[in-house]
Amino acid sequence: MNDLAISEAVERIASPSWPAFEAQLSSSGGCARPVRLVGKVDVVDSSSGELRTRFSTEGEPDGVLLKACGSRRTTRCRPCSQLYKGDARVLVAAGMAGGRGTDESVTDRPTVFVTLTAPSFGAVHRQADNGPCHPGPQGRCRHGRQLACWERHTGADDVVGKPLCPECYDYEAAVIWNARVTELWRRTMIATARAMARQSAMTVRTFAASYRISFVKVVEYQRRGSIHVHAVLRIDARDGGEVDLDAARLADAVHLAAGRVQAPSPLRDGQPIRWGSQLDVGVVSGAERRRVANYLAKYSTKSADDAGALDHRITEADIPGLGLPDHLEALVRTAWRLGGSDALAHLRLRAWAHCLGFRGHWMTKSRAYSTTFGLLRSARHEFRKAEALRIAGEEIAVDEIEVGSWRFAGVGHATEGDALLARWHAELRARHRQLARKEEGPWAA
Repeated sequence: MNDLAISEAVERIASPSWPAFEAQLSSSGGCARPVRLVGKVDVVDSSSGELRTRFSTEGEPDGVLLKACGSRRTTRCRPCSQLYKGDARVLVAAGMAGGRGTDESVTDRPTVFVTLTAPSFGAVHRQADNGPCHPGPQGRCRHGRQLACWERHTGADDVVGKPLCPECYDYEAAVIWNARVTELWRRTMIATARAMARQSAMTVRTFAASYRISFVKVVEYQRRGSIHVHAVLRIDARDGGEVDLDAARLADAVHLAAGRVQAPSPLRDGQPIRWGSQLDVGVVSGAERRRVANYLAKYSTKSADDAGALDHRITEADIPGLGLPDHLEALVRTAWRLGGSDALAHLRLRAWAHCLGFRGHWMTKSRAYSTTFGLLRSARHEFRKAEALRIAGEEIAVDEIEVGSWRFAGVGHATEGDALLARWHAELRARHRQLARKEEGPWAA
């Protein structure tokens, strides 16, 4: 915070435009880097053909409308990322507790929480609260580096996730793993359904006709830069009735599928892509549903790194100036180099080098699991629109058609003072949300 920003903020508050600017801060949620738009909204009466302007930016502060950027990443915009995180939490929770258009009977359906890990690509320093990192006389690698580490690393230790020997670490396999983990997940879901059919003494076709396995999954970047998958799996009856299967059987099916499934590697024949040896599957009881929803939602705002250097697409020229740790930079450079291969062109590794090769969405779900981000955003938009019209003393007529005409005018706040006011507004909204959650109970969005 500097004197210029404070001076500009005071000037804005003292100006006649302040009430309108404050209203825009509220509608954009205090977005840190809003999109500035110029334009208007006309309303056409479909019966008479009458045209009138309902809204125009000509009367707004600085002649623009501020629209929230909508980024999910904290490093790019904290206010928007927190709103996104809230939507993610609602989406996950609805699939376990009902609501938001999801039948409340989901609470009685077999549900498990699954964590699937990446295999080893080389020994790395690890957090070891109960003992040394790599104890014992591990010897030396072929590059002469010691493969033992007697330190007790904490989660805050920068060395966690870094290879004991960078030359031994298989960076190519690590990048390809990230690029192919989505295909491995798809095959795992197919194998899980087949395992459930066998355990239930059904044919695969009979099981598929009677049941579906609904899911929501999120990805997490480990400190070593490899993807982990956390997922909630639920068995639904296709006719909407009760499910006469139990969660323990579903957990066993996941164990069987994850241990056997594999996907071909586009890099090395004869070395298929498989899950790591660490697998955790637990039955989700009623008391654990809130904890699981919070656990999954926390990954919604994260990037491949914690500093934000990789929260956007990059070029090869950008890499030296990103300030990445050596290990992450090696992964980015490997992704860029492999992306130049014609045989790997379909993976688009250069476009996804900032995600260390991973090209999926952080969260995916099956169609029947619960509501969608789009529906949640649409409901919020309609609510805000109705509130704005109510305040203006207008009503939405069924025979009216809205026609918007907009032009892009830039990104970000016009002055440092406006940016400072947006931060203050966002902090105030965050405190209000915290109080609302305490008052409304454990499933408040």
